[in-house]
Amino acid sequence: MAFMRPERRISGNGLPEASMNVKQTLENAAGEMPDKEALVSGAQRITYGQLEEASNRVSHALFDLGMNKGDHVAILMSHSPEWVINYFGVVKGGGVAVLLNPALKAPELESLLQDSHSEILLTEERFSRSLSPVLSGIRLLRHVVEVDSVTYARVLDRSSSVRPVVDIAEDDDVTIIYTSGVVGRQKGVVHTHASLMGTPPIVSAGIRRTSEDYVIDLVRFSHLFGLCEVLLGSIMTGSTVVLIPDFTPRVVLETVEKEAGSIIFGVPAMYNALAMVREQVLREHDLRSLRLAVSAGAKSFPELMKALEDKFALSLYEVYGLTEVSAVSISTFENRRLGTVGKPICGVRVIGDDGKEVPRGEIGEAVFRAPWVMKGYHKAPDITAEVLRDGWFYTGDLVRMDEEGYLEYIEKKSFIIVTASGLKIGPSEVEFVLLGHPCVAEAAYVGIDNGYGEQIPTAFVVCKERNRVTEKELSDFCYERLANFKLPKRFEFVESIPKTASGKIDRKSLKEMPISRDSTQGAHL
Repeated sequence: MAFMRPERRISGNGLPEASMNVKQTLENAAGEMPDKEALVSGAQRITYGQLEEASNRVSHALFDLGMNKGDHVAILMSHSPEWVINYFGVVKGGGVAVLLNPALKAPELESLLQDSHSEILLTEERFSRSLSPVLSGIRLLRHVVEVDSVTYARVLDRSSSVRPVVDIAEDDDVTIIYTSGVVGRQKGVVHTHASLMGTPPIVSAGIRRTSEDYVIDLVRFSHLFGLCEVLLGSIMTGSTVVLIPDFTPRVVLETVEKEAGSIIFGVPAMYNALAMVREQVLREHDLRSLRLAVSAGAKSFPELMKALEDKFALSLYEVYGLTEVSAVSISTFENRRLGTVGKPICGVRVIGDDGKEVPRGEIGEAVFRAPWVMKGYHKAPDITAEVLRDGWFYTGDLVRMDEEGYLEYIEKKSFIIVTASGLKIGPSEVEFVLLGHPCVAEAAYVGIDNGYGEQIPTAFVVCKERNRVTEKELSDFCYERLANFKLPKRFEFVESIPKTASGKIDRKSLKEMPISRDSTQGAHL
């Protein structure tokens, strides 16, 4: 049976309409611009035509291993062009790609490989070595393939570069991404071709991404933001993605200058660091090509984002989404206000504890209805039913919508600190105050159980290089700017703030961190 490529339709805004099939996104781009650079990573440069052929070879290699349509193939790899090649190889062959976070430890990965029913694992030698003690116990896993091995390279050389012929429908499963998100423990979020392809054209239109853009990517593709809004959105528009595997401000500046980067995708912690780069350092680099930055994954602070805009002469656009439902509210050229995540792009309700909508301007839980919501949690219909009710997705996120329809993300319900008197503190607002101190580089605020069922509001602080500040100075600083019930009762000075692989503050780790005996109680409490 001959493979027929559907015509690429153009929408009214001049952008290609959403393909409801992930593999067609690459096939379309490779057919129209085979010599255009798709991926850049250091000295490695891959065109759309090369990406198409390389991923076809992966598909045929997987067929030889016995992969059938619908089989689960796990990907545990570095942030690299090879990740992209192997992902599309799985997808083109009709497999379901299980995306694993390389920051996880062997016992965690063993659990996810078991839960996901993965039959093939595509990984690298360093990961397979650390996994070797647990691999034999993973019941359904039949093959472990080291993609950086000489053997695999030889297999691909012998594989066909012809596009595989597999009948794939838009409602077929395509990707499983694990998240602790709404339900608080790791569950596999199952996405179909249609649900993955729902938001990339909307976000691309909102930021006016085109084939001329060089996208500086700081976000792993094993996270939905990186996969959908960075990778698939860029391929859909024929942009070039420049990968930065390990973030540092200096590497970003050097890469923007070298590649004439026009768009950066990152998370607020990265932008906070960039906003603090000294003007002298910025003047050493030609950053005139940079026009905008896109942020998602956590709450950002308006003043720091304004400093970023001013220093880099760019505009910041925020995207709010979840692994389960992708993007739900975005900033665009038409609707942008720092401190908000723009306006919703799907149905939204902001509800109180009683389930009724709260008035505009009040805080409540965000509930969304979107055609691109997940299919469900893998093997967990009961938990799926908890968050998906009557077509609405219950996020567990606290938000506020103003009179003009702009949405402000506040915090996850589970991160709210509740004082002994029952008052509630949003960690982000206290962290923002702490970051306003000239000696503070990073800050995190969490409630730590004192063993008697009470939360002790604790501030973890990283000082800037060659700067020191005392506990009393910080306590005084907070006292002048915060209501008394919001003040930290304890300060912990640390070398770094633990973060998740997506760049968010790892509050769970902070809550479990041992507290030093000489931690200072807030002077004004």
